[in-house]
Amino acid sequence: MIAGVAALLVAIFADIDFQTKVCVIVMMIAVALWITDWISAVTTSFFCILLLTVAGGVDSFSDALVGFSKPICYFLIGILAMGFAVRVSGLAERVASYIINASLGNPILMYFQMLLSFVLLTFVLPSATTRGAIIVNMYEEVLDSWHIPKTHPFHKMLMMAMLALNRCASTALLAGGITPVVASGLLGDFSWIEWFVIMSVPFYLNLFVGGTILYFWYLKDVRGLPIQELNKSKYGPLKPQEIKVIIIISITVILWFTDFIHGFHASVPAVLAFVLLMSPKIGILSWDELQKGIAWSNFFITAAALSLGLAFLDSGGAQWMATSILSLGLNITENSSALLILVMVLIGLARIAFNNISAYLVIMIPLTMGFASILGFEPIVIGFITVVIGDSVIFYCAGTGSGLIIFERSGLTNMEVFRFACVMMVSVILIAYFIVLPYWNLIGFVV
Repeated sequence: MIAGVAALLVAIFADIDFQTKVCVIVMMIAVALWITDWISAVTTSFFCILLLTVAGGVDSFSDALVGFSKPICYFLIGILAMGFAVRVSGLAERVASYIINASLGNPILMYFQMLLSFVLLTFVLPSATTRGAIIVNMYEEVLDSWHIPKTHPFHKMLMMAMLALNRCASTALLAGGITPVVASGLLGDFSWIEWFVIMSVPFYLNLFVGGTILYFWYLKDVRGLPIQELNKSKYGPLKPQEIKVIIIISITVILWFTDFIHGFHASVPAVLAFVLLMSPKIGILSWDELQKGIAWSNFFITAAALSLGLAFLDSGGAQWMATSILSLGLNITENSSALLILVMVLIGLARIAFNNISAYLVIMIPLTMGFASILGFEPIVIGFITVVIGDSVIFYCAGTGSGLIIFERSGLTNMEVFRFACVMMVSVILIAYFIVLPYWNLIGFVV
């Protein structure tokens, strides 16, 4: 059997060089292990880095660890510290009390309020990773006060929504993080308003339709939850610790919004927040508290996933796989409508191979735009479809910081995430075909 699999792989990869073969196979192994949870995600990450080095997928062990040098990893540590500080300071508990009272103790109402909050909070906290790291603490406080364990479907429903749908709100804004910045750079110059008009409809539809799917997914076990008691605690004025956290987060957010002035990478304000929160008299955290309070596995999985993704990209494996996937669609049918749907499916499946959204965008946007004339659309339209599909579906958590932060605390398995992603991909494609394309045509975007 092993010999047969090996022979099949050799035949499939006959047209690429040895180093590219290794990178493709190692990435396939990593994705399979991340999805199945056969071994822990951290162990998978380091095993695949070791395998990549030993098998010759990179020139040296230093090259295999390049992801650990990337700013995004330290951005992640900064926002994890911010989220932890929100909880330690008592701010999460205070906000959780407001959430309970605003929902009138109704779990279902609170769930849909949370979906709406993703949209509203984006204008204050544009990064899905930052927003997720903060709000997960608040909703954990609510769930704890209602004595709802991690194994309960309502807990899973909230966490899955935060993990899989929260990021949709960010990409609707041009300043919403890495995805819109990279995509807009590849697709052309857009104003904040232009981007919002084009992308808000698809991403907000994906958010709320996905949220509704999740609701019915867990409905059987969730609808039996009783109305909970309102939180009658009377909070006094903000405590000094809460004020410090609010000031530090506000400084960080202001620096993120003014990056066009100072030019700092998003990780710089995040690391500044980390330093301030850990500083004597200024901050509220100690190193001992932080060691125990945040999931350091987030850092290692993200850095390792970046390392694998960059090796996959630099070796040419990503280019080869994307071309192979899209060429497959052209060999199946020549009907333009059927081909468009098939290409959208293949675009979605390609996202499994790209654990790094930037790599996905850099490879897939030029490739899919090249198929535009065959599909009967302007290239930029297909480029935007590639963004919408690729950033609305998360198949596993190792390649997305915003999802990984939630996943580590959710009680979910990667297989549960993968199953929902498959359903979500179908929904995203149907919304794109029947609503988004006609909407873009209505506003004059499709020429």
